[in-house]
Parts: sequence; structure tokens; C-alpha cells
Amino acid sequence: MNMNMNMNGLFAHSLTDLIRGIRQNKKNEQGYIAKEIADIRLELRRNDPDLKAQAIAKLTYLQMMGYDMSWASFHVVEVMSSPKFLYKGIGYLGAVQSFNQETDVLMLTTNLIKKDLASSNACEIGIAINGLSHILTPDLARDLCADLVAMLNHSRPIVRKKVLLVLYKVFLKYPEGLRLSFSRMKDRLEDPDPSVVSAAVNVICELARRNPKNYLSLAPQLFKLLTTSSNNWMLIKIIKLFAALTPFEPRLTKKLLPPITTLIQTTPAMSLLYECIHTVIAGGMLATTGTGSNAESANTLAATCVTKLRTFLEDPDQNLKYIGLLALTKILPTHPHLVAEHKDIILKCIDDPDISIRMRTLDLIVGMANKKNLTEIVKRLISHLLPPNETDIVANTASSALMDPVYRADIIRRIVFICSQNSYANITNFEWYLAVLSDLTNVAGVNVGEILMQQFMDVGVRVKSVRSYTVKLMMRLLADTKLTEPANPEDSNSMVLLAASWLTGEYCALLESPESALELLSQNSVARLDPAIQATYLQSMLKIFAFWMNGLQYSWNEEARQSLVEMIELLRGGIKETYSRSPDLEVQERASNISVILDIIADHAPTTPIKIVNSISFAPTMPKPPSILGSLYPLFFNQELNPVAPKAQKKVPVPEGLDLDTWIHEPIPEKEPESSDDDDFLNERSNYGQDSGSKKTKKKGKKGQDQDDSKESAEARAKRKAERRERQKHDPYYIGGASPKSSKKDDLDDVDSIPIVQLSMDGFEKPIVMRKKEKSGKKKSKRRERSRSPPPLPIEFAAEEMPEDAILSASEDEGKNGIVKAQNGRGILDQDMSALHSVDLSVPVGEDEQLPRAKPYMKPEEVRQYEDDLAQRRRIDALEQKKSKTESKKSKSTKESTTESGEKKKKKSKKSIATEEPLIAIEAPIPAKSPSPERTKAAKPVVEAAPKKSKKSSKGTEKVKSSKKAPKAPVIVTFPERSDVELVLDDNIAVTYDIAMAQSSLDSPTAPGAEAGSDPIVAVTFKIHNRNLTQTVSSVRFALADSFDVRLGGSHAGEESVTLSETIEPQGKGFLSLDLLILGRVRYELRVMGSLFYSLEGHEQSQDFSFAIPPSTFMLAIPRLTGADFSKILTEQLDSFSATGSATVHLSSGTSGQDEPFWDAVERITKNVTHTHVVEVVDGAASFFGQSWQGYQVAGLIKVMKAAEEGEVSKTIEVEMKCTDQSFVDGLAREIQDMDNLSH
Repeated sequence: MNMNMNMNGLFAHSLTDLIRGIRQNKKNEQGYIAKEIADIRLELRRNDPDLKAQAIAKLTYLQMMGYDMSWASFHVVEVMSSPKFLYKGIGYLGAVQSFNQETDVLMLTTNLIKKDLASSNACEIGIAINGLSHILTPDLARDLCADLVAMLNHSRPIVRKKVLLVLYKVFLKYPEGLRLSFSRMKDRLEDPDPSVVSAAVNVICELARRNPKNYLSLAPQLFKLLTTSSNNWMLIKIIKLFAALTPFEPRLTKKLLPPITTLIQTTPAMSLLYECIHTVIAGGMLATTGTGSNAESANTLAATCVTKLRTFLEDPDQNLKYIGLLALTKILPTHPHLVAEHKDIILKCIDDPDISIRMRTLDLIVGMANKKNLTEIVKRLISHLLPPNETDIVANTASSALMDPVYRADIIRRIVFICSQNSYANITNFEWYLAVLSDLTNVAGVNVGEILMQQFMDVGVRVKSVRSYTVKLMMRLLADTKLTEPANPEDSNSMVLLAASWLTGEYCALLESPESALELLSQNSVARLDPAIQATYLQSMLKIFAFWMNGLQYSWNEEARQSLVEMIELLRGGIKETYSRSPDLEVQERASNISVILDIIADHAPTTPIKIVNSISFAPTMPKPPSILGSLYPLFFNQELNPVAPKAQKKVPVPEGLDLDTWIHEPIPEKEPESSDDDDFLNERSNYGQDSGSKKTKKKGKKGQDQDDSKESAEARAKRKAERRERQKHDPYYIGGASPKSSKKDDLDDVDSIPIVQLSMDGFEKPIVMRKKEKSGKKKSKRRERSRSPPPLPIEFAAEEMPEDAILSASEDEGKNGIVKAQNGRGILDQDMSALHSVDLSVPVGEDEQLPRAKPYMKPEEVRQYEDDLAQRRRIDALEQKKSKTESKKSKSTKESTTESGEKKKKKSKKSIATEEPLIAIEAPIPAKSPSPERTKAAKPVVEAAPKKSKKSSKGTEKVKSSKKAPKAPVIVTFPERSDVELVLDDNIAVTYDIAMAQSSLDSPTAPGAEAGSDPIVAVTFKIHNRNLTQTVSSVRFALADSFDVRLGGSHAGEESVTLSETIEPQGKGFLSLDLLILGRVRYELRVMGSLFYSLEGHEQSQDFSFAIPPSTFMLAIPRLTGADFSKILTEQLDSFSATGSATVHLSSGTSGQDEPFWDAVERITKNVTHTHVVEVVDGAASFFGQSWQGYQVAGLIKVMKAAEEGEVSKTIEVEMKCTDQSFVDGLAREIQDMDNLSH
């Protein structure tokens, strides 16, 4: 009574009560929800549909909180099938929330959804379509596609609209349905209801995103909608579709120009306006390649678009401002002058607080830069690099973003890019540009030293007219303590010192004071700089010193001598204190070399004061300067360093007779790895019969060596080989192999025959090389009136070096256009539409091509009938094969001792055996241990229950017919036992074994589900075969290793080994049976290990063995379940089936039909491997059930999965099982997987 009251109170809980209870139990929310889930499980076991719907509603709410409800998927399907609309909605909501592509019960929803789609209630149809769009699988899409396409003619527009939308999801899962139903979907573009037309346009636009060419045939209908519809949303979709279609049909551009121009001029909707402008740009309507009216109309349209986009930039909405800048960036390549007219509003956007708008503005400014506005743009960009307290341009709200190091570094890179693009085409004053670069080195918090270093060196080498100013500027940088002694080296631009030191060393003739440069290069602060900078300092130091010392010989006197001595001491001290202690090896080596050079100069320089000798004419005579003063100068300044032309490598002429596509030397074929001298036996076997092959190899390798043989005698080659081997023999660092076996191998080991391969540097990053500025005959533009930069000097570029006999190309402008369209990457929310690419809508649909119709599911009785028919057909085939073999043996027999009557009796007896015994043997082979009467009786109903396939009169069929009159008994499914499994095999003995449950365990009253304390017993029968031809095996003993899981049982309980006392004659066989008591938990790794000892003519030998006891050994032969019983077990004992397991089996292609390979796999999985039986079968799937001796129940589903690989469709079988014990089902899954691995 109390129990009933508690249950009634439990079922009274609603979703509202659950939510209220969760809020009231915040301190113990997990415990409360666990209790509610337990109550929900009890509710789902009841047959009350109201309680089940209420339970699913509560589970759906808990699933939103993160709790799993996949265990109730079957109950969700039950609620989905409810006739009440409210409950049906709850069921579909639960399915949408919890179902996925791997949910097993989805195969049961096909007929349910079909029924709901055929409902007269539009609301039920809407719920079914909405739920289907979320739980759609390839199988559901294939089965329901025809029904959905038929509903495109539904009388209700709301249904037609929803069907069109769900067809998009159907085509993603079932691409073949698109071509078969495209004509029906195309008709919906002329639907009288605007919402249906809008849905059709939406679906077509989404399908055309990846393959627009397929939908060119819709252009007339879409153009009609473009000119007649007033729905802005649909117009946006149509214009997007036309933007994708115009690249495939150029004639559309001229057709679309008038209506799109009208929309641009008249529409007030910003979204539609932007899509029209984007279509104009993407469709190439702004191209001015034509002449006359076409070019004029394109220019007019471009001016209209740019004017409309200005309103986007003036709008306070940040989104409109961003897309306006984006559209202007796309118009810029074709009409830069139109964009430049709105420079004022664009430059205002660079001060916007939004970082994304500023970055997009920078992209636009980079393309806008020209000779007229370059100075103004650079000045505006530099203002963003100043601290906030030094400028009033930047708002305080954006100061933090402006001080971002990444943003500041990006601005510097863009300044360098717009100034250096097209070989400095926009720069008219290089001194101004060098001053800008010098100012950029002082920007704090950014590390752009390498970029500035490259610019300094490039301008200094290429522009001769500013080299003097460059050297002065570099001296200023070398003296800057912010660079030489940075507070934070990581954020400093000290790498510009490398360019400064290199330029002062290369063009030291332009230095005003070489002594000051040498002092700066030898100061102690250099030790903190990068090793690359230090190495360049040393190189420049030696160059400047060589130039300065060379100048002393023209004014040699006592003052010059003292200056030389002091400078040598200065440089020696700087090198010793700064450079020689550097941890970098390159710096140390250069410092050591320069120190030696200075020592040599100091040794040859005069150390005593110079005395002036008076001549007779009383004029002083100066002594001759030392020759050492001019010795270094020619080493560095013999030739001028000129820049290399950008296309010098491409213009190198190819010598006559040189074919770069042919081998200079034929590649040597790969040879076998040499083996060591210790493997003589293996070497003999591997070299056996390879003489002919080695000759072929030699012929191939000789193709490139014939020319060498003609130039050089064989004696010289042999002498050189001997000398090389002798050197290698005594070289301790050479790891030599075995001595070659033959002279044929020596030919391949010849160093002279190794081909020389030229390494290509095409895959490496090319250095930045600027192109020479092209001369033009146009007049120079006027300078800006308010320019503060100094008046530009005449620009003189250094001559760029080209290779001799350079090939002149037809155009020097190739590769100037650096605009690269961004590739469309796949977004997170994008659908996988790769399968739709192979669908060709231009191919007409044939008369025999139709949408597939779902096959009706077979009833349980039909499934069993199908299985029995298939089994009976296989038995008959086996009987006929055995009968033919028997008759062939009789015809070959030469014995004629029997009479004709005796032969008839013998044939009759054999025939009766053949019709009865094989039927049992095929279903359950007779084991080595004789089966019990109970098991034999259990096998008979399988034979008797086999249905009659034909009406031919025969004795066998009469027996089947007569058996049908008997009362029906439960069909007991039996399984083949594992027999003749190889255990031990050597030259003398071969051992196989059979394994099965012991009859004592099967006969025990406690099985299945043995009571506590009892353990199963497994019977193992060993078959020992004496393979020796002359010797006898006197004794055989099996000793089992100690194990906590398996022990000897039965009559051998307590023993450690079992001995076969019988002797086995040569080529004879012996049998030994023993019982194994299973103590441990049944699992896949359960193994029996031990040693086999046998005596052969008094000599005892041993072999270790190991064999597994698979979990399927413990499966019982139980009555076949019906579909109703199977569902009842899963429903009532759902909590017990908590363990899961899965396996994948590859399905082989069949020859006689499509279903036969699947049925073969099902029979192997159920009868041969898992020892279960099939319960129900649907199209491409089957369910099975089994029970073990321990009471573990196993329920499973076998389904066919298709996958496309390289154009071919491969099939696999997915086996998913649920069980009451995890280790047991894991073992069964491993057995199925091992079966698949062995078959492949």
C-alpha cells in the first residue's frame, strides 16, 4: 500500500515541479537531479503515455543542463508516435535535443515520419519537418526524399515552404536526390505564394555557393524576379546568386547592368545597396577595357557606386562604415582616381576608435598612395606613432589601441610598403624618405629594425645622388645612445646599426671624419649589440681604416705617423676589450684576423719620430711613406658595388646544346644494402641466381659512364680505386662495410660514377630585390604648395648589373600587379557540400531514373521465414555437394565384392544418413566429446522448423511436412563449437584442441546465472598427432602455469599437470580431455598458459603453449526470442544494459545478390563468433540477442554503412552491442574485430 502511494506521488511531478525543485535545492543540486532521473526511469517503464510524455519533457530540460538522455532514445520514439499533438511535439523536441547520426533507433523513425508527413494537420506536418531537419541521416534522406518532393504540390503554402527548406538538408545527406528532383524545385520559383518563392530562392542560393555553374539555367526566371519583386530580402539573395553566375556567363553583365543601376540609385535599404555594389564589382561591370558607350557607362556606374559608398563612411553605424571601406578597397584597383577624390573622409576613418575600421582604412590608404598625396599620408600615419600627450589628433578613447605594439609595427610596415612599392615610384625626394626612416627608428616599443635596415641599405646602394646624405645620417645613428645602449634590447631598433656600419664602411670616401667613425665602431658599448652587428662593425672598421691609412701616404709627416700609431693602439684596445671576448665564433674570428693585420702594420710602421732633412736649397725634404700604408686599400675598393637587377636571374641565357630537362648523368639504380661477413649463409642465399640481374644493373649504370671510359684507361681507374680503398682502410674515422664480393659491385661504388646533381634554390624564400624605376616621357607633376620637405635633388640611380648576353623579355611589367584574391576558407558554421560537386544538373533525367522508395519493413515472422529459407537452401547445397563427392569415389573404386542388392542397401543407408545427420552437423558440429541427449534434442527443432521451399515430392520434404503437424515447440538455437584449433606445431608433434562448456556446467541446476560460489567449467580436448615417421611418442604431459583465473577441475582438481599414459605410434593420434575451472572474471584476455612435455624414444622435449578462452564460449543455446519479447526485455531491463561495445566488419562483394554478403556476415557474427541469434531484420540492419552461463544478456544491432572512397562505394558493417557486463561485451567486440582482421 505504501509502495503504491509513493509511486502515485512520484508520477505527480511535472516539469514545473522539477524546475521548482532544482531552484529550491541549490546546495544539493546534483543529488536532487540524480533522484529525479531515477524517478524518470520508473515513469518510462509505465505504460501510461501521459507519464512518458511528461518524463521525456523533464529529460529534455535536464539535457539542456548537460545531463545525458541517450539511454531514453527508444522512449523518445514512443512519445513521437503519440496521437496527441502536444505529446508528439515533446517527442520531436527530445529527438532534436538528443539524437545524433549514430543513434540506433533512428532506423525506427522512418515509417513514423512518413505517417506524420501524410497527416491532414499542417501543424503535425510542420513538427515532423522541423524535427527531420535536425535528425536527418543519409538513410532517412534516401527513404523520405520521394515523399518530400511529392509534398511540393501541397495545398498549404506553409507546408510547401517548409518542404523546400528541409530539402536543402536532404540534398546534403543524399546528393543523388538533387538531380532527380531539381525540375520540381525549379517550378516553385513560379509559385503564386511569395513566401514559397522566397524559400526556393534561398535554397537555390545556398546550393549554388560552391558550384554556381550548375544553376545557369535558372537565369531567366531569376532575372524576372529581380525586375518584378519588391522583397528586399529576396532581391539580396538573387543579386548574390547573379554575382556568382556572371563569371561563367559574361553576357549576363550587360543584361544585369540596367536593373542593378536602377536599384543602386533608388533603393533606401543599405543592405540591398551594398549587395548591388558588390555584384557590380564581382561581376566585372566596372571594367573599362571597352571603348565608347560601354566605357562611359562603366565609369558613370563606378562614380555612382563610390558616391553611395561615401554615405556608408559618413554613417555613425560602425558596421556600415566597415563594409563601405571594404567595397572601396575592391573598387580601388579599377578606379583609383574616383576613390582618391574622397581622401578627406577616408583619412578621418583612420582616427576611428574601432581597430577593425582603422586596419581596413590602412588597406585602402596603401592603394591610394601616389606622388601627390604620399607626403600627407605618411605624415598622417606617423602621427599615430606619437605618444598621446604629443598630439591632439587621436582621441583619448583610442589611445590604448594606438599604443598597441602590434598596431604600431603594422603602421611602420605600411609606411615602408607604400614608399618602396614599384621601385620607389612615388618618391620624389629620397632625402625626405631617409629622414622618415631615421625618425621611425626612434619609435619606442616596436621592433622593426630589420625592415628599416633593409630600406637604408637598399636606398643607399641604389640611389647614388643621396649617398652623401645617407652616410651623414648613418654617422648620426652610430652615435645615437638609444640604439647603441638600449634600455630594452627586445623592443629597440638596434638592427639599423648594421646598415649604418655597412654603409659607412662601403662608402667611407664620403665620410667627413673617418677617425670619428673608427672611434664609434670601437667603443665599449658595442659589446651589448647583436653578434651580426658586431661582425659588420669589424668589417666596416677594417674598410674605413684601410681608406684612412691609404690617405696618409699623400700627407706623410710626423703628425701622420703619430696619428697612425695612436689609431692602431685605439683599434687594438677596442678589439681586445670588446670583440675578442664575444661568445660568437664569427666575431671572434674576425677580431683575431684584424688584430693580426694591425700587428703586421704596427711592425712595419716607423716607431721613431720623422726627421726633416734640409737640402742644399734649404727646402725641407719629407721622407718617403711606408709601402704598408697602401697595401689594404686595393683589397676593398678595387671595384664599385652595384645593385643587381631584379630580373637578372631570369635573363641568364641558356648555353647552346644544354637541355635543362635531360639528365647530365643517368641516376644510379638503388642497390641492395651490403651485409656483413658474419652472415655468410644468408649472403649465399641472397646472391643465388642474381647474376643476370646484376648484369642488367650494370648495363643501366654504364649509360652515363661510356664517355668516361673513352677518356680514361681502365688501369688508371683501377689504380685510383685501390688508392682510395687503401686510404679508407687506414682511416679511423671511416666506417667501412664488408668487402665487395664481386667486381660488378665495384662499378657501382666508384666515386667518379656518382652523378652530380644541381641543387635548385627555387623553393627558398627569395631576397627582397627592388626593380629599377622605369623612365617615362610624361611631364613631372607639380609639387605640393604646402610641402615642408626640402626641395628634391635630381635623382640618380646606380646602374643595375645584368648578366652577359641577357635575354630581353617582351614586357618588363610582369608581376607588378600584386593583388591576390583571398581564398574563401571554410567557416565553422558552413555545411559540408563536397558531395554536391559531383552532381551535374545539365544531364537530363532518364525515364528509368526515379527517386528511391523505402522498402516496407519485414515482420518478425517474415524475418524468421527468410532466415529458415536461407539456411535450408544452404543445407540442400551442402547435401548435393557431399552426394556428388560420394558418387565420384564409388565410380573410382575397383572393389566389386558386393552384390547389386547389397549396393542398393548401402546406398539407401547412406542416403538416410545424408538427409538427417548433415542437417544437425551443419547447425551444430559434433564435438570430440559426445553431446548430451538434451543438447541433441535441442538441435532437432531447428530442422523441423525449416519451411518447405518447393512442392517437389521427396522423402526429405515429406518429413518436413509431417513435422508441421506436431505441436509447436520453442526453437532452440545451437552454435558450432570451436574445434581443431592449432596449439603446438614442431617437426615431431602437432597438437590441436577443441573447447566448449563442460556438460556438468550445462546440466547444473544453477545455470544460467549460477548462484554465488559456483564457477563455470570449460571442457578442453587435446588431439596429439605424432608427425615422426619412425619414432614413437611414449608419454605426453600438459603442465599448466599458476594462474588466479584458471585451474584444473573435475577428476584432475588439485593437480598441476595431466599426463596421457598411452603411447602414440608414428603418424598416429592420441586424445586427452581435461576440465578447466574458471575462477576469474570472464574477459577477452583470459588465457591458459603452460608447457607441453613429450618423450620421443626416451628423449624428453618441451614446448610452451598458450590459448585463449573467448567469452563466447560461455554463451548458451536459448530459445529464439520474438520481436515483442526482445523489445520487452530492453524496455523493462534498460538500466541493466549499461555496458556497450562496438566493432566494424568489412563487407565483401557478393556474386549472387546484394543481400547474400550481408547475410553471410550476420550469420558469422551471430552463430560462429558471438553465439547469439537473430531477432528481427529490417532493410540493411538486424538485431540479435544472447545469454551467457553467468547470466549476462547481450543485445545488439548489425547495420550496413556506406562510404565513398576514390569514386567507389565501400560497405562496412557496424556492430553495436549492449550488455549487463562491460568486460564481457568488450571481449565479444574484440572477437568480432579479430574475425574481420583474419578475413582480411
